[in-house]
Amino acid sequence: MLKGVSVKIELDSIKHVYELAKQVHFSGMPRGEAIKTSIENGWMGKGSTQDYIQNFKYLMNGFVYKRTMNLAGTEFFLRQILNDFGMASFTKSLRLVSEHVTYYNSLGHGRQVQTQKLVEDLIIEFSINIDEHIFPDEIDDASIVEGAKTKVLVNTYERSRKARSLCIEHYGVSCFVCDFNFENTYGSIGTGFIHVHHILDIAEIGKEYIVEPIKDLRPVCPNCHSMLHRTKPALSISALKKQLGLS
Repeated sequence: MLKGVSVKIELDSIKHVYELAKQVHFSGMPRGEAIKTSIENGWMGKGSTQDYIQNFKYLMNGFVYKRTMNLAGTEFFLRQILNDFGMASFTKSLRLVSEHVTYYNSLGHGRQVQTQKLVEDLIIEFSINIDEHIFPDEIDDASIVEGAKTKVLVNTYERSRKARSLCIEHYGVSCFVCDFNFENTYGSIGTGFIHVHHILDIAEIGKEYIVEPIKDLRPVCPNCHSMLHRTKPALSISALKKQLGLS
C-alpha cells in the first residue's frame, strides 16, 4: 500500500484519473471529456481532476506544477511514471516534485513536510541523484541536524536539499547577484529554478562544520554561479556585483 493511503476508493480514484491524464496528454482525449468522465464516475470533483491532469502534463513536459496533489496521488503518479516511462522520466518527475515543494513552502502557506520526505525516501530507495547541475558548493543529500530548523550538518562534499530549501524560502528564487528570475523570463518552465551558492568555499573548509542556510547560502543564477567559481577561492558576491556595476 502506498504511503498515506487509508481509504481504498482514494487510490482507485487516483488510478482512474492518472489513466485519464495519459489519454488527454498522449491520445488526444479532450480535457473536458476527461473531467466529465471523472465526475460522472465519482472519482474526483472538477477542480481536483483538472489539477491532476494538468500536473501530469507538467511532469511529462518538465515544468514545475503549482497546484498541489495529496501524498497518495503524488506517490502513485511518480511510481506509475516509473513503470510506464522509465527511470529518466521518473528522475525528472521526482526533481519537479521536489521543486514544487520548494515553491509551495516559499509561499508561506505551510510546509509540505510529508511530500518532501517522500522525495527523500524515493531518492534513497532508487539510489538516484535528481540534481542536473552540481557545483562544488551545490547541496543535495545530507540531513538537517536533529532538532534544528536552521542548521545542517555537512562534510566536505556532502550536500543538503533541506538547506537549499531553507535558503530559497528565505531569499526567494531571484539571483542574489544580478536579480535574474527564471519564471519572470521563461514562464512556468522556470518556476522554482535557481542555483544555491555557498558563501564559504566547501573545498577550502575542513572535514565538517555546521551550515546555517540563511547565513551561509545565497540563491544565484547559473551564469553568476559559474563566474563566482572562476577563481579559487571563489569570488565574493559583492566583488562580482561590483564587476557588473551593480553595487
